[in-house]
Amino acid sequence: MDQRIPRNGMGSPLMRLREHQWSSSSSSRFVYPGDRFIPTRSLMNLELAQSLLWERLQKKDDRPAILTARDEYRRKVREQLTLDSEGKPFRMLPFRGIPRRCKNVLTVEEMLQEERERSRTFKPFRRIPTTADRILEAQNLMDDYYLNLLDWGKSNILAVALGPSIYLWNAENGEVKLLLEANEEEDHPTSVAWSGDGKILAAGFASSRIELWDVAASRQVRILEGHTSRVGSLAWNRNILTSGSLDASIINHDVRSIGRSATHFQGHTDEVCGLRWSGAGDLLASGGNDNLVHVWDSSSMGSSKYLRKFTDHCAAVRALAWCPFQSNILASGGGTADRCIKIWNARTGKCTKSIDTGAQVCALEWNRHHKEILSAHGYSQFQLSLWSYPSMSKIVDLRGHEARVLHLTQSPDGSTVVSAAADESICFWKVFGPPPSASSRMCDEDYTGHLSLKRFDIR
Repeated sequence: MDQRIPRNGMGSPLMRLREHQWSSSSSSRFVYPGDRFIPTRSLMNLELAQSLLWERLQKKDDRPAILTARDEYRRKVREQLTLDSEGKPFRMLPFRGIPRRCKNVLTVEEMLQEERERSRTFKPFRRIPTTADRILEAQNLMDDYYLNLLDWGKSNILAVALGPSIYLWNAENGEVKLLLEANEEEDHPTSVAWSGDGKILAAGFASSRIELWDVAASRQVRILEGHTSRVGSLAWNRNILTSGSLDASIINHDVRSIGRSATHFQGHTDEVCGLRWSGAGDLLASGGNDNLVHVWDSSSMGSSKYLRKFTDHCAAVRALAWCPFQSNILASGGGTADRCIKIWNARTGKCTKSIDTGAQVCALEWNRHHKEILSAHGYSQFQLSLWSYPSMSKIVDLRGHEARVLHLTQSPDGSTVVSAAADESICFWKVFGPPPSASSRMCDEDYTGHLSLKRFDIR
């Protein structure tokens, strides 16, 4: 005997048809149909909810108060203002759906996405000063392209070699201090470099020696040897001090070792006038008077086998700078016969960009806050130029020196750049500016705007 299902039962085709009609109609009427347990966040009046909660917390007691006419008026106004869009009393947690006629009502996710897009596209105006913020005299600054006589340490002290002496300028109080003075007339400083912590200053000399100085105590702590000619370039990598010389060799000195602990390697055939370690400390770039740029891997330096060899420059390469936000990107600048800034991918060995600056490139410094690079120039345009990366389009020229600008270094916070020129002047430029505001650096993961989900735990 067949069991027939009643036509008007719960499982009848009629009931299923009605269920289908209700779901289709509800989906057409609502952008979001709502939920019995999860409130609709985009319909919440969070400001009003917070105000009402704050008023309740501010009440001192629950005793009935005598209402004046003004209080009664305020109560009536509050009642009118606390009605929702449908004229119903305000509810902190609405569970109804969002009608399709409310086209201006967006979900929280949509509002967050719109605000993220606005924050990405908004670029606050940044004024770049074209005049020096401060100028110091630098008498006896040697006019030699192959030397590196200026460096700004982490302790906020600027070191500069002037003739036979090295002076320290304290950026916090403006005090000038004489650190050392060479005894022999021909044995003058040829390079200076601060250690990573800003406590030790390394100084290379024309006599081929290197001196390490404890600046706080104003005393020499060590002498390093190994070169046979002047030491024109120095670079620190934690406890390793790398030196380049006129003898075309490069030496890694381990300053922790009491005895002689040094690694010699050679890839240039003429003076090594440029040395820079990458930010991660795994790659070393060297430039020489042989027009070559070498990239060395820190794990295989003892064999004198370089990782990359760049031969595109047609003049001496002294200006080297590693990109602070792309660890494998290296910028190099050539001398008078070359005049080019080239951008290299050290891992692939490709030159991604090359521009003719029209003048000798003496030094390069990356902006740590914006995608820009600053170049210092000699013959025959005595200026600094700011370039946008990666397009390498020129942003602005900074003029203030009357001779070739030989040296560049920047403050520990990256806001100020210092240039030293053959006109015996040192200029301070606010060209890089302060770091961007926190709002412009917010990413999607840690977004904390006024629509942030982190502010409210209601689901």
